[in-house]
Amino acid sequence: MIGIDTKILVDLLVSSTPNHTQTLEKLSQLEDDFCTTPTNIGECLRLLTHPKVFQKPLTLSRAVSVLDHALSYYKIRILDESTDWWKSLEEVEKEIAGIRGNEVFDARIALCLRAHSVKRLYTRDADFKKYSFLKSFA
Repeated sequence: MIGIDTKILVDLLVSSTPNHTQTLEKLSQLEDDFCTTPTNIGECLRLLTHPKVFQKPLTLSRAVSVLDHALSYYKIRILDESTDWWKSLEEVEKEIAGIRGNEVFDARIALCLRAHSVKRLYTRDADFKKYSFLKSFA
């Protein structure tokens, strides 16, 4: 299974992003099941509706509809996560010292993927290279 990160989801959904075509091509070449996390879903909706990110942001209702359609079309499964995921942050910090601020969200994504034995993540975020249990690629 291959994890799909937030920016990849946005590039998939928004044809005006610089990497839209590349993302479509890459997804069509990958031969595996796709998944994402609840954190990625929230981040994606935040970006799609944010007026500082897009000149004409989507309404929340439209963003939910577009995202739902893409998840279904590309058969991207949303993984579940434990309600106490945050307790595992201490364990990850033993391997990656100094997790703080926005890095907590990346750690949450990485923990969810690891809990489901997902070892590959399609991302453009170099911060995921810190996680030895994930092979990130763009």
